[in-house]
Amino acid sequence: MLFPEDEGLYAMKRTDRENEMEATGLREIEEEFGDRLCHAFSSGKSVAEIVRMTGCKKAVSVYKVLQRRGLIGSSVKRSRFKGPPELENPLGRMGMSFAQWCNSWRFDPKSAEAELSVIDASSLAEIHVAARRDFPGTYEKGKGTLNLEEWEREINSCGTVHSFHIDWDHRLERFVGTIPGVESLSVVGKNPSFVMRVLFRAAWLLKVIGMLDGIGKNQAIKI
Repeated sequence: MLFPEDEGLYAMKRTDRENEMEATGLREIEEEFGDRLCHAFSSGKSVAEIVRMTGCKKAVSVYKVLQRRGLIGSSVKRSRFKGPPELENPLGRMGMSFAQWCNSWRFDPKSAEAELSVIDASSLAEIHVAARRDFPGTYEKGKGTLNLEEWEREINSCGTVHSFHIDWDHRLERFVGTIPGVESLSVVGKNPSFVMRVLFRAAWLLKVIGMLDGIGKNQAIKI
C-alpha cells in the first residue's frame, strides 16, 4: 500500500512546474499535520508509537518533521553502532536507523547498543522501557505481541472517508480537484492523475490530524 506521507510538499515542488500544478490550502494542512505530530511527541509519544497509531509504514517522514520543528536533534553523526541484531528487522521495517532511533530518544548509540545487547523484560532502565514500547514484537513476546498486519487494517478503517471531485475547467483549461467538505483545498493542474495524488495526500493528512487530535485531550488513542 502506498502511504502518501512519503510524497511530501518538498517532493511535489519538483514536479509542479512541469505539471503546472497549484495546490491552494495544502500547505496549511501540512502545517496542521506537523503541529499535531509535535503535540503528540511533546505529550510523551515516541516516533515509533506515532508511526504505529497513524498507520505509517516509514518513520522517516515523522522523524524529519520533528527534526524541522526542532524537537529532535538536527544532525546524526555516522555511527558504527548498529544496535543489537534483534532490532535489525524491526528498524528496517520502520525505515529508521539505530542512530536515528537513539537520536529520537536522546540516547548515546554506543551505550544503547551495549545496554540492549541483553534483553531484560523486567528492567526499568529508560532505554529498556523505550525498547519495549517501540518494539513490542521483540521485547514483549508472549505479552500480547502486536500483529502489524491486523493493526494496519484496523487503522485504515478508522477516521473519515473522503471523496474526491476532479472536473475540467474550460476557463482555466486545467483540471480542478476538490474534497467535498474541505472548502479551503483546491488543486489545479494539467494532469488529472497528479491532481488525484495531491488530493489523496491531503485526505491522508486530514485523517491523521483527526486521529492525533485526541492526544493530550482525552487520550482516546491507544496503541
